[in-house]
Amino acid sequence: MPTALRRRAFAALALLGLTPFTQAQTERYPSRAIKIVVPYPPGGNGDNIARVFSKKLSDALGTPVVVDNRPGASGTIGADAVAKAPADGYTLLITVTSQLTNAGFNTKPSYNAIEDFTPIVGIAKTPLAFAVSAQLPAKNLKELAALAKNQKMAYGSYGAGTSTHVMQHLLAKQMGSKDMVHVAYRGEGPMVSDMLGGQVQMGFVSIGIAREMEKAGKLRILAVVGPQRSEFLPAVPTFLEQGYQKLDWTYGVVLYGSSRMPADILAKLQATGQRIMADPDTQKAYRAQSNQPWTGSDPADLKKRLVIDTVLWGKVLTELGPIE
Repeated sequence: MPTALRRRAFAALALLGLTPFTQAQTERYPSRAIKIVVPYPPGGNGDNIARVFSKKLSDALGTPVVVDNRPGASGTIGADAVAKAPADGYTLLITVTSQLTNAGFNTKPSYNAIEDFTPIVGIAKTPLAFAVSAQLPAKNLKELAALAKNQKMAYGSYGAGTSTHVMQHLLAKQMGSKDMVHVAYRGEGPMVSDMLGGQVQMGFVSIGIAREMEKAGKLRILAVVGPQRSEFLPAVPTFLEQGYQKLDWTYGVVLYGSSRMPADILAKLQATGQRIMADPDTQKAYRAQSNQPWTGSDPADLKKRLVIDTVLWGKVLTELGPIE
């Protein structure tokens, strides 16, 4: 190509925010394996959701998609790894919005949820169930509150500063219990193991696992989080129905990428994600896990939700003050 033509081509690409190298990368994407970071340990609901989606994404793009579990520090270790990775579409994040926006106590992430991440597609809506050990005689929240005033009990969470920690602190406060002990875990799997072993008496559990454990007679479900009852637990009342406020948070698992990703790659991932979530086989797989498929999610609405949840977290943590 003559020098003058080459300069004009470079100038045109510059106006589009591309270099010849990045344009070639975009045209080839994906040319190697994609990594999806999950900030939870293997075996929990978040990990199970990610593994279904990663297989579907691999099939759709014709390239390996690997799940990389990086639990710890309220999920911020995994999210931080994605924020610091090259913004080329090869390192993505699957997490709940409330984890990403949690910049509250105990953990100060180096990233900014709103500025550093962009939503790609909503995957599943996952309200949590509040369960207690089957060894406790409490059949509802009123009976649990009475027990909590007369004996010392412990609750587990997915980590200090996570939404499961904050919600149980709120619950203990509304029950009037001052002696509930918080035990932080690195995710749902380890916490549930200790609930079954009797080390902690209660905790928030994904609905699929809670249903399984209740059927086996090991846990008892007392309430669900969210503004309405779960389609998978229609007989279990919400916290609001039982008189407990500020426990109506909506949980959603989302695929995120770096906000600095090339626009063409982001658009390709978003379109592919929408096709995956519209697939009946994908929806069937999530319903088998007792997760509600998140169909028809809009990236702009997901971004608004990220902002709203960030503001909500800040307000809740400010009102609560120091939490142990």
